[in-house]
Amino acid sequence: MTARHRPAPDVFSLSELMREAAELAVRVAPEVPADMAMETPLFSGRIAATEVQPGLVATCHDITYADDGEMAMDVDRSLVFGLHLGGAADRMEIRGQGTVEQERGQAMVIGFDGPVRCSRAWRQGQHSRLSGFVLAPAFFDRFGALVDDDGIAGLGDLLRAGGIRRLAPSPRLADLARRGLDHPYGGPLGQMFLESNTLSLVVEVASLLGEERRHIARIGRRSYERVAAARAILDDSLVAPPKTLDLARRVGVNVTSLQDHFRAVLGTTIFGYVRRRRLEIACLLLTEHGLGVAEAGYRVGFASPAAFSAAYRRHFGHPPGQHVRRA
Repeated sequence: MTARHRPAPDVFSLSELMREAAELAVRVAPEVPADMAMETPLFSGRIAATEVQPGLVATCHDITYADDGEMAMDVDRSLVFGLHLGGAADRMEIRGQGTVEQERGQAMVIGFDGPVRCSRAWRQGQHSRLSGFVLAPAFFDRFGALVDDDGIAGLGDLLRAGGIRRLAPSPRLADLARRGLDHPYGGPLGQMFLESNTLSLVVEVASLLGEERRHIARIGRRSYERVAAARAILDDSLVAPPKTLDLARRVGVNVTSLQDHFRAVLGTTIFGYVRRRRLEIACLLLTEHGLGVAEAGYRVGFASPAAFSAAYRRHFGHPPGQHVRRA
C-alpha cells in the first residue's frame, strides 16, 4: 500500500504511524472497543476493522480528513460491502473498472476476483461515514455444498466473477449498518453484538442479491437494469420527481414496459414507490434528526402538514407525532 500526505512538523509521518500501528496490532489481543476515537495526522474520528468470524471482517468509520491526500492499495481476492451513511460522495478508482462513486445512503457490493490495485483521494475537511463488512474466500469454504442458489451462493458468485452491485434501498440494511457503527458495547458483549449484527448484514445483502437474481430470471437483465436506473433517478428527485413519460425516455423504454417491470421488481407503482420513499425518509427526519412534523413533511415534498400526516398514518398505522414519541 502506498500513500501520500503532507505531515505536520513534530509528528509521525504516515508511514511511521502505519508501521507503529502494525507492530502494536501484533502485540495486542483484539477486542471491540466502545470508543474508537482516533486523532492522526491523516484524519480524526472513529475507525475499526474487526474479524468476527474466520473470513468475515466487520468494518466501519466516521472520520474527517485533516488535509488533502490520496492512497493506493492492492486489494486481495475478497468481497467488500459498504453502506455510505453520511458525508460527501466517496470515489474510488479500480484498475480495469474505472471510477466507482458511492453517494450517501447507497449500499454497494464489490467483488474482487484477484489482487486489484485501487486508489482514492480526499479533500481537507471531507467527512466520511460508512459501515459494512469484508468477506474473504475462507468464509465461503466453511459452507461447502450447503450453500443454496438464493442465499450465500449469490455472494460467492460475485466473489468468483468480480464486479459491482448497487443494492436497492433497504431500511433494514441501513438500520443494521448504523448499529454496526454506533453500538455502545465493549469487551465480550461488544464482540457478541458485532458478530451477530455483521452476520445479519451478510444475510440481508445475500437476500437482496437473491431477489435481484430472481427478478433478472423473470424479466431479463436489461429490463431489470432499466428499473434500477429509474429507481435511482427517483431516489435523487423525490421532492420533484420527473413525469412517468420523461422517466421512461431517460431509461430508454416505453411507459407501459417501465410501469409493468417496475411493479414486477418493486411490488408497487412508480407513484407508490415515490410516496413510500418520501415517508421512509420523513421517518428518519423525525426520529433521528429531531425535525418537527410540518418541517419533515415539507422536506420530503408534501404540500401541507395535513396531507403529510394523513399519508404517514396510512403507511405506518399511526400519526407522525406518535412515531416521534415512540422513538
